[in-house]
Amino acid sequence: MLFTIRHHTRYDYSNPVRLGPQALRFHPRDDGAQRVIEHRLDVTPVPCGINAHIDLEGNRVNQLWFDGETTRLDISLLMQVETLRENPFDFILAPEAARLPIAHAPDEPCARAYLERILPDDAVTAFAAELSLGVERDTLRFLDHLNRRLFGEFDHVYRHSGAPQAPAVTLQSRRGACRDLAELFVDCCRAEGIAARFASGYQRGNLDRERRDLHAWPEVYLPGAGWRGYDPTHGEAIGDTHVTIAAAAHASDTMPVTGSFVGVGVTSFLEFEVSISVGGGASTDAGATLQDGPA
Repeated sequence: MLFTIRHHTRYDYSNPVRLGPQALRFHPRDDGAQRVIEHRLDVTPVPCGINAHIDLEGNRVNQLWFDGETTRLDISLLMQVETLRENPFDFILAPEAARLPIAHAPDEPCARAYLERILPDDAVTAFAAELSLGVERDTLRFLDHLNRRLFGEFDHVYRHSGAPQAPAVTLQSRRGACRDLAELFVDCCRAEGIAARFASGYQRGNLDRERRDLHAWPEVYLPGAGWRGYDPTHGEAIGDTHVTIAAAAHASDTMPVTGSFVGVGVTSFLEFEVSISVGGGASTDAGATLQDGPA
């Protein structure tokens, strides 16, 4: 599936500011599930330095720094990405991964960060254990049932900004945005011994929707299969319908823009616009305005 994605982000400041270093995570991952055909990044004001690098978790990061003052930060992206995995179950699971908890011993040094609980809570632990026992600790059935429960029994809401809720809050309220459901899914998996991480990017979805935005979902590491995505917002295992930009043990390490600015009594406004077209089909555009959003 061929995605063409345009993403425009603009920060406006009420008075001139000095921008601190900005870290941008807008470059799609290039791996066995997708390949980047084109990626174009334009930033205003023009940075005086750029450090393009790969972080510890394999994400492409552009670190930018600036001179002088500005009243805006404008980030425009154009990317073409081909997703390659039509069948989300095109793998042979390693024997040690068939039942929970997964024996991650051979990969333990690498898997440790993805097994550490987010904010351990007895209610989340019990919820995950009940699901696991209900499917006789079968790994793939557990993941399927968890995905379906979060899709079918939780209210899905939209929140422009803010960190993910604590998993226990999402479980108790039975509602959350995509990043909240992803965080709960990840914590349930870790409670049952599955290495899991938070992923951010774009999804095909309904191309006629008025609003498009970045999306979040969980990924799990299955020996024999590698990292595989699930989307509790849509109740599906992920094949070629999602474009991954960043994935990390902690959601904060997938933020598209992190940085700071210096100014006295300054108010900031954030506007964004996303358009997505797939396979030459119709594109959709959507925008939103936020006040007091950090750069």
